[in-house]
Amino acid sequence: MDRPDTILIYAINRTDAWWKHVGENLGFARNVVVTDIRGKGDCDVIDDFYDAYRRQRTQPNAPMAVLSAEEVDDVIARCRLLRWLPTRQARGMVVAMEHAFTRVLDRVDPALVLSFPIDRYVSDVLERLARRRNIPYVELTASLISGMSMLMYRGQLVKTAAAPSPDMVREQVQTIAKPDFTPSYVQTAVRYTSSRWWKTFIYFRIRGLGFKLISWFKRDALNLHYLDAQAFLGHKPRLADRRIVDMVDWQWRDKIDAFPKHKRVFFGLQLFPEASIDYWLANRELIDYEDLLIDAATAFSRAGFQILVKDHPSQFGFRQCALLDRLLALPNVVLLPYEVSGNEAISLVGSNFTLTGTLGLQAALLGLVSVASPTYYTTPGDFLTFNSRAAIPDLPALVQATPPATALEQRQERILTHLLQGSFEGDFFSFRGFSSDAPHPGAKTLAEELGRQLRAVLNRSRQALHA
Repeated sequence: MDRPDTILIYAINRTDAWWKHVGENLGFARNVVVTDIRGKGDCDVIDDFYDAYRRQRTQPNAPMAVLSAEEVDDVIARCRLLRWLPTRQARGMVVAMEHAFTRVLDRVDPALVLSFPIDRYVSDVLERLARRRNIPYVELTASLISGMSMLMYRGQLVKTAAAPSPDMVREQVQTIAKPDFTPSYVQTAVRYTSSRWWKTFIYFRIRGLGFKLISWFKRDALNLHYLDAQAFLGHKPRLADRRIVDMVDWQWRDKIDAFPKHKRVFFGLQLFPEASIDYWLANRELIDYEDLLIDAATAFSRAGFQILVKDHPSQFGFRQCALLDRLLALPNVVLLPYEVSGNEAISLVGSNFTLTGTLGLQAALLGLVSVASPTYYTTPGDFLTFNSRAAIPDLPALVQATPPATALEQRQERILTHLLQGSFEGDFFSFRGFSSDAPHPGAKTLAEELGRQLRAVLNRSRQALHA
């Protein structure tokens, strides 16, 4: 029997009003916005969470609702917050959230669950619970194609459209497959100075203290949003990391001439210990981003490659120097200044290494050997993909054995066709500065098209269940 025509939306902090507006315009009979922020959305999980958490503390062997012990460990290992907490506390938080969302799903009985592809245990728990009930769970995010959005499921593209017309594909190829293309969500024209580092560091230290006070005031000390801002977490920068502004090599252009282009590889670093899409990589051993990166850099260095490393521009003020120290200890590693664009770096190398970063996509579109984990943009034969740490030592030899793209136009068309089949018109960034009193018109346009996409996902799911 089909469920009621209801959408459950999980909204992160300060997006609940936008999500409510989107939900009201999806074309479904009912929408319910749930949050993990007290008093926000149509309902929140806070009281149920703490009731279940207290039971965990007083009854350590209290049963889990659905998740196995192995799944709880998997959630903890993936979440950049939980992995730094005491094991008993982290486990208690996962199990408490499981109980809280079980009650939400019981009450709402949604046909589909919708959220952002955010890297946090809360949405991970909700997705696992929805999957057990055969409830489709999809994540809305920005497409690389300007003015478009896309749906994902655990980091993979959800394709809902038929193959696009050749004209549409060629138009996007001409836009995206250019050396100067930059995604709309990448910041540019910023000076990365010592004063900017201090400004960022001090602001987020004060922000963390403010969130600590808010968590006490709201009686919500274990809230992920507030805890994730705290300086005690192992991946947060320390005062000693201010030296990062002096670590870059301003003479980098002189050094790259010592290696031919096909023996240079670009490592564009990603956000935090892992980016939001990395969280969902099927093989959990790939989540250990920093050690994996060192393994890959070591392999390429030993194979005689020069490795051009560049930090993500949005990571300035957050990156710990320890990772860069480990990279620079290897032979033939050059750390590019933040001001150098990823596009310029790609134009100077023959290959690119990443997990899920968009530079992997851009590298493939420009004809490079693009090494990446299986992700939303990879297409068969157009990327050199790896899915385990054990495969990393062989990557340099595979890169050298891979011939240059001889039919680049066909490769570009294959990749863009794939992306377009999962992209649809809609301004994802209409949530920025959203006001219910004066809604951004793009939010309604996005919602209406999103509703059509969700219908397609739901119909496909129901057909699979009834088959």
